[in-house]
Amino acid sequence: MNHRAAVVSMKRAIAEYFPKEAEEVDAQMLDFDDDAYEVWLERFCDVTSDAMKRRDAVQVDAYLSFVSQQLTDADEDMRSALNVAYAENLMSNLDVDAKRWAWPRVPANLKRLYLEMWGEPRI
Repeated sequence: MNHRAAVVSMKRAIAEYFPKEAEEVDAQMLDFDDDAYEVWLERFCDVTSDAMKRRDAVQVDAYLSFVSQQLTDADEDMRSALNVAYAENLMSNLDVDAKRWAWPRVPANLKRLYLEMWGEPRI
């Protein structure tokens, strides 16, 4: 699987488990061309971060658990796509209080990717 195919596969999986959220992200992507495939995963990461802002534990846990499982089962291309387009963007638009609330909810494998990129979050 190549990087683009990994993102397409991930999009399909997200749409199966989170159809409403996938539809919302698709609507945001109307102005992007096909080469912006990683942006779709970044936007799904924003959905996760938005749930973190609202302190919606049920949704946050569902999104993070799903992505964590995908990461556990990932080949190198999928791992790279999740690293670049999801883990690196996770919590990027949160204030300190929201990060403090969200960080303990992040599964260990996603935390590792985040830490490799950003180090410990300032909470």
